[in-house]
Amino acid sequence: MSRQVLPGAASTVVAALVGGPRLTGEVVAATRTLTAVLVDHGTGPVLLCVTGPAAVRLPCAVVTPWPLSGLRAGQRAVVGDGELRIGDSAADGVVVTAARWWRVRPAAIGDVALARTRTAGLADGAGLDGGVVAAAGRLGLGLLCGDDEELADAVDGLLGLGPGLTPAGDDVLAGALVVAAALGRAARLASVVGAAVPFDRTTAVSAGLLPHAAHGLAVPQLAAYLAALGAARGDVEAAEQRLLAVGHTSGAALRLGAVVALAALAGGPR
Repeated sequence: MSRQVLPGAASTVVAALVGGPRLTGEVVAATRTLTAVLVDHGTGPVLLCVTGPAAVRLPCAVVTPWPLSGLRAGQRAVVGDGELRIGDSAADGVVVTAARWWRVRPAAIGDVALARTRTAGLADGAGLDGGVVAAAGRLGLGLLCGDDEELADAVDGLLGLGPGLTPAGDDVLAGALVVAAALGRAARLASVVGAAVPFDRTTAVSAGLLPHAAHGLAVPQLAAYLAALGAARGDVEAAEQRLLAVGHTSGAALRLGAVVALAALAGGPR
């Protein structure tokens, strides 16, 4: 395989990683639309994803003109000094340079009471496995009642639940974390999720996305859905359909987590 060299548009979320000193990492997933690299940042593993322009825009992504090809999990990666290098030798592999940057803004909910009213009764998880829906219900109870042990049990039940690069249970947690962050109440749930050591419990891609969710950083479709929910003239139906179209179950699971967190946390401090 000859070396591919191409420019990328990098999220400002990974600016310190891409623009900092060189660090080593490893490819943990390589699909037709996404290449995921886990980097040892000293304080813990950090996820960096490379996606083509048609892929879902992840908050930690470097977007390239076309998807990377010919890569596989386990390959060595080096990130820093404005670029990402993947490959086992200087003669092959991929070099992606950060040619420009794009900004990710935390999700926001304008009118929280309106958003909660609009999502009342929607925690049915249509299209999702019954086990995921039940586990999401336990998460809502844990958030509502303030019992840390119950919340920890709910998180344990969701982490890694389901197939794929981002199992549905993890997406439920991500949706709930994004809403909690938008409400300024993410610390408790984020602490419980972190204590469960996601990198030992689920895929590296899912585990790497959860810390971003705890800061309110989400795929654009979820951010747009939350913005529409909280806006008097927001087109909720259109935003919901775009969210539900994300992945096989990801959009539905993100929505379920968001709805559960709104129901539990939007009523004010407890």
